[in-house]
Amino acid sequence: MMVTIGPDLELIQRPRRADLGEYDWFDIELAGTQVGKSRCRIETGQFTVFSIMIYPEFEGQGIARAVIDHFKGQHAIVIADRVRFTARAFWLKVGFVPETIDRYVWHRD
Repeated sequence: MMVTIGPDLELIQRPRRADLGEYDWFDIELAGTQVGKSRCRIETGQFTVFSIMIYPEFEGQGIARAVIDHFKGQHAIVIADRVRFTARAFWLKVGFVPETIDRYVWHRD
């Protein structure tokens, strides 16, 4: 499934596969070029992001923020799990609150 989330920015959800650990994978494309990916899990009542990676040459363009904003628009609860120390500031900037040292949560009001 492909969803347009911004000018020339698209998310492409890949089918779940047991050999990939039962995660939901999203390719992130800008103007038809893959610029990153995200490993998530869609469950009833919540959406968990385990990783989001934007390739270095595309960092700083607001792509990760746009992807997370899209996820927030689609789900009432979004969890960032296994957050690395270096990513904590990002999750705070996009409105998440720390639940534990490596788990941040966003709830729709």
